[in-house]
Order: sequence, then C-alpha cells, then structure tokens
Amino acid sequence: MTKKLILMPFLILLFILFPASCSRSREDAGTSASQWSVADKPAVAVETVTARSEAFVKGIEASGILEGKREADVIAETSGIIREVHFEIGDYVEMGDLLLTVENSLAKSSLDYSFQEYKTARLEFEAVEKSYKTGGTSLVAYNQSRTKLEGARLRYEQAEDAYENTRITAPFSGYISSRDSTVTPGSYLNSGFAVTHLVDTSSFQVRLYVGEDAVTRIAQGDRALVYINALPDVEIEAEVKAVSPGSGRSGGSFPLVVEWKNRNDKRVKSGMSVRVVLQPENGGDQQVIIPASAIVYRNGLAYIFTIRENAAEAVQITPGRILGNRAAIENGVSPGDTVILSGLNSLAPGDPVMAAPLD
Repeated sequence: MTKKLILMPFLILLFILFPASCSRSREDAGTSASQWSVADKPAVAVETVTARSEAFVKGIEASGILEGKREADVIAETSGIIREVHFEIGDYVEMGDLLLTVENSLAKSSLDYSFQEYKTARLEFEAVEKSYKTGGTSLVAYNQSRTKLEGARLRYEQAEDAYENTRITAPFSGYISSRDSTVTPGSYLNSGFAVTHLVDTSSFQVRLYVGEDAVTRIAQGDRALVYINALPDVEIEAEVKAVSPGSGRSGGSFPLVVEWKNRNDKRVKSGMSVRVVLQPENGGDQQVIIPASAIVYRNGLAYIFTIRENAAEAVQITPGRILGNRAAIENGVSPGDTVILSGLNSLAPGDPVMAAPLD
C-alpha cells in the first residue's frame, strides 16, 4: 500500500509536466531533453519523416469501378418465340448489326396489309384533294378522306415498328458482355427482357466521389493516374472530364468523372475496381506538410515529436488544414525537420530514440 501511494504522485507529476515541456521554445530544447532523459532506458527505434514545403493538395486519392464509355442493356420490345440468335459473349458488333430475331410471320403479314391500306388511302386522298380544289368535292368529303389517310398512315407506322421490334439490333458498336441462358432459338422472349449487355470499350471512365476540401482544387482537364487493382503493372494516364457543381443526393461528397482512351489493352475490363490519384494543377500555396498521423493531442493542444541529441523532443504546433493523412502546419515545424511517426502513444519527452527514416 505504501509503494502505491509513493508511485501515484510521481505519475501525476509526469503527466502535468509533459505539456509544460512541450510548450518550451526550441532554444530550451537541449535542457528539456536532458531533464527528461533516463540514463538506463534503451533507445527505441522510431520511424521518421522529413517535413516538406510543398502544395497542400499534391495528390487526391479515390476509388471507383471501371465503366465503358457507353454501356447499355439491350431490351426486347416485343414478345414471341426466338427464331435466330446471332451473338455470343465476347463478340464485337457494329451499330445496327442483327443480334436476334423473333418469329415475325404475323408481324410481316400485318405490315404488308397495312402498307397496302395506306397506299390505297393515299391514292384516294390525292384524287379527292384534286377534285376539292376544282370544286367537285365538298369540304366534308375532303376532311373525311384526309382523316382516313392519317389513320392508315398511323396503322402502317405501328405495324412497321412491330415488325422492326422482332429484329433486335445493336444500338452502338461494342462488345457483348452477357447472354442469358434462356436466349436460345425456340425459347419464348418476353417484352422488357434484357437480351444482352453491350459495352463500348473505345474509352473507359470511372465515377469518383470526393469531399468538399478536395473538390475545390479539382477542375476539368486535370491529370489523373489510374491503377487497376487486378493489374498492378498497369498505370494509366487519364483526365478529369467532368466535375459536379453540387454534392450527390446522399450529401457529403461530390461526383466527378475521369476518362481515358483505351490503349487496346484487352486485360482491362468494365467492372474492375481501380484506385485513382488525381493531380490537380490548383494545389494551393507552398506550406509545411507532415503526416496527420504524426500529430499528438494533449489537453487540447497539438504536438509533434522530433529528435534532438538522440532523444525525443515534444514541440507544440498549430496545425492548419488536414486532408486524408496530409496536414499543413502553420507554426512549430520548419521544412527539413525530422518528425517521429511511430510509437507515439508510449513515447515521452526525453526518451532515447534511434531514427529509421521512411523518406
């Protein structure tokens, strides 16, 4: 019980003196370090980085999913028995190429009949119109003939659409990326069914979401580097094509689009996950930058640990903007200063340390 009572005041005194030692100027650092040094304590290896003077926004990272420049489900607009299928997964098709036909004998008969009906109505109207202009036909008969012609034309156009819908074609050039197992000759096709998914791989894009601190630095035309998780050897140069003027519906993030031309690398597939490093030209003024993870907060004040005479020294700082793990420091740190990154929870001013630089 006596030992506990003696140890407790010592720990309280150490906690109180830590902020006081941190607030001392660098001129007092030497005496501060020697005051706190423990002679028989072994030196601890710590990871360090060097504070740098650079633009605050050097690179903004975001993740997303690859998409083709254009992608679309090809939807059936008619029902019927599938007669022919002209595509398979991986096929390249041109815009307008025939993909599938549905039994169309009835639709073809309806089209032929409606065409003849329309042709007859048009000839009759031309005769009535000629007679009306010479006074041989009344206005009522003229309007009736014109109404009949319009009705025949509408029925012909509807029959033509119905017939065309039995022939499903590619809406644009691209690669077939899917085919349902039920899409076979003899199967019944329902209207509204997705026959296939078509992907235009002439260009790729990725939709990203960034925070409000980042979006103020990004502009259309900024450079970006794309890294595909499944292809670690691939680095793609891309460009910011669009930046939203507002946040997404969920709020809190701002959408943008990064795009690039396909270099004919067939390993790159729509749907792959990617990491994008945006490199905005508007990086901001030069500032002293350190990792945000190097900052220690005690009693509402911010500190970093640096090394002086092979011992840890706590220095009070004033951090500015923080984005991800990048922190701009307004005062307390100068370019070239060594900043300790590891072991911060257990490190105390004056502890012997050995630097293991990361940069």
